[in-house]
Amino acid sequence: MSQWCKLQQLDSKFLEHVHQLYDDNFPMEIRQYLAQWLENQDWDHAAEDFSMATLLFQNLLSQLDDQYSRFTQENNFLLQHNIRRSKRNLHNTFVEEPMYMAVMISKCLQEERNILKIAESTNQVSYPLCAWKTEIEQMIKNLEDVQDEYDFKFKTFQVRECEPNNMTQDDYKKEKVQLHTMYLQLHGKRQDVLHLISSSLPVIENTQNALITEELVEWKHRQQMACIGGPPNACLDQLQNWFTSVAESLQQILQQLKKLEELEQKFTDEADPITQQKKGLYERTWNLFKQLIQSSFVVERQPCMPTHPQRPLVLKTGVQFTVKLSEVLKFWFLDSFHDWLHTSSRDGS
Repeated sequence: MSQWCKLQQLDSKFLEHVHQLYDDNFPMEIRQYLAQWLENQDWDHAAEDFSMATLLFQNLLSQLDDQYSRFTQENNFLLQHNIRRSKRNLHNTFVEEPMYMAVMISKCLQEERNILKIAESTNQVSYPLCAWKTEIEQMIKNLEDVQDEYDFKFKTFQVRECEPNNMTQDDYKKEKVQLHTMYLQLHGKRQDVLHLISSSLPVIENTQNALITEELVEWKHRQQMACIGGPPNACLDQLQNWFTSVAESLQQILQQLKKLEELEQKFTDEADPITQQKKGLYERTWNLFKQLIQSSFVVERQPCMPTHPQRPLVLKTGVQFTVKLSEVLKFWFLDSFHDWLHTSSRDGS
């Protein structure tokens, strides 16, 4: 299956990125009509070889002539008109600079491959914490039930212990053993929850590092190429989805630690694993959060020519221009996290 056919099977959000790659200089209809032929040519080589670029330019015009003949046989007047117009525009634009055409087509094909890669990653990427989140929350709920039961039985035992002739010696020993068993069970469940939370942090950290050192760097490189005439960068939406998913995972861990802290306030002792480990887990989570926030500010739209947005800006004295800054984390998450943080601070956590 051709690359072009694979692209057309993607969701609309990815197809919108494909639309941004093509303009009047190289219209999408040519990409559609000559899909297989375009993908079979070595445009990377032609971008560095004037003779090869000239040959491919002439071959491209010949391919359009063949396509025009097919439309003529089909009596399709509208498509005949469109293909003639596209050929005329291509000839006028690139007849003196065929290498520029080769560069543009090469970049478009590469950007298409990037879009396919991202679409495939979207279907495959699943953060393990998404599965762990349910497991951790279930474990915390179970821990809370065990703690409530232990607290009730322990207080009941204390009351009965103070009442004379209320328990035989055997009953006293039996209940004390049962309470100790429940205490060990409670201690073990706390340790299990903390271990699972601790195990999730390296996975999130590895995912976050990959986003910052690989995906974000690659996105910035594609944007730099767009600033010197390459196809416009079209992948910020997916970066936002990935960054926001990691941020949500970190927020979930903070919420889970807060819940454990509430359980600690109800019952604790010198050997309590929550008391011993919560500070380190909080610090690791917050450090990852700060790193994610600091890395998520980008220049979404670089300076460009006011009259030709697809061309890079030529800086001159007195020329005004604007840039667009963006946060890779989605704003709805930042708002909701700010609200949660404010509530947590107000509650004294």
